[in-house]
Amino acid sequence: MSKWISKDLFNEFQKEKKAEADKPTSYGMKRSDVIWETPQKGTAEKAKIYEGRFLPDKESGFYKKYSYHMFQSGEKWVFSLCPKTYDFENYCPFCSATSKLYQGSASDKKLAYNYKRKEKFVSNFFIINDPRDAERDIEKKVNGTVRLYEFPGKVEMKLKNEVTDTKEGYGYLIFDPSAEGHNFILKVLATKQDQNGNIWPDYSSSSFSRSSEALGTDAEIEKIMNSRIDLNEYVKGLEKSDDEIVQVLKAEMLWDLIEDEWNRFKNIQAKSTAAVVNDIEDDIDDSQWDGEEKAEVEDEEINDEDLLKELENM
Repeated sequence: MSKWISKDLFNEFQKEKKAEADKPTSYGMKRSDVIWETPQKGTAEKAKIYEGRFLPDKESGFYKKYSYHMFQSGEKWVFSLCPKTYDFENYCPFCSATSKLYQGSASDKKLAYNYKRKEKFVSNFFIINDPRDAERDIEKKVNGTVRLYEFPGKVEMKLKNEVTDTKEGYGYLIFDPSAEGHNFILKVLATKQDQNGNIWPDYSSSSFSRSSEALGTDAEIEKIMNSRIDLNEYVKGLEKSDDEIVQVLKAEMLWDLIEDEWNRFKNIQAKSTAAVVNDIEDDIDDSQWDGEEKAEVEDEEINDEDLLKELENM
């Protein structure tokens, strides 16, 4: 296996994707500096074609799935990362409000559609050819750079097929920057107009290149790999604060639906945090401190907020 790919990590990732196939479906970074602008669709007859190489995550895994809620509120679009991204058992006020609306009248059900949970995938992607570069200013060109590509489930299926098909699939080679790696040829057609007049992107013709090639010399590849973005850090940066979430819920007239739940959840969360703090305090062995050091700590002013910040950074 290529030195650029961890065999153990890929094997675990392969198992994860195989397991998914058996299940029913149901930072301080400026976004414009890290996200690849959504590829534009062509027509129903002629696709717009892009080319690049998926790269493994900087820290672990290969690409990430996250859940989110996105809807128009007044003249603005609201995006909120869904807590179920991390664990499906997590409480999400938007999911709860959506569920309650679905149990209501026909107009409530129609409203619920706006708030329902959606899924997206994100990966580091080395851009080889974005045809839009021809019209971009030099400082805005993206060819030859690494960006985060946020892609829909229909594109993820292409990756999953290569990963899980142990006989015919390219496996880890779709993430390998070496001479054995395979580029992804993204062909975006347009669907025919649906009954509501919508035209959607069609990714069905996209595929991985049959021929393999290196992204450059070892030195150039190392530079590429060093420019990857930590996916966990990126997803974490999509979270909204509690105050922001409550503000949106009130603006959308959803607060009354979930206020009691929210308060109960926050009370449980606060008790859980306090329990963690107590456990850590109980684990401290005072015998490890001499009298002088212990006195210094007791004299120092420590507040709960500082302690909780330290816990978050552990």
